[in-house]
Amino acid sequence: MKLKGILNQEEVAEIFGVSVETVLGWRDIGMPWIKLGKMVLFSEGGLLKWLRGLEKTQNAQDASGQDFFGQPMGKVIPPKN
Repeated sequence: MKLKGILNQEEVAEIFGVSVETVLGWRDIGMPWIKLGKMVLFSEGGLLKWLRGLEKTQNAQDASGQDFFGQPMGKVIPPKN
């Protein structure tokens, strides 16, 4: 029987196109998972919530209106080496 919305680590690896070892590494950095006996499972909802938490809304290059140590980003000149 397959529960809707519940994935095993092999299925998660296949969805993201990575190895199971990578999925295990993602668990170590906070990917939510469920331990049921010896099984490791993932809920699709938990994965989506975790991914949304990692989402970036803008790059530093796009942050022209942002301040960098009190100066507008467009006015900051990197030091020359």
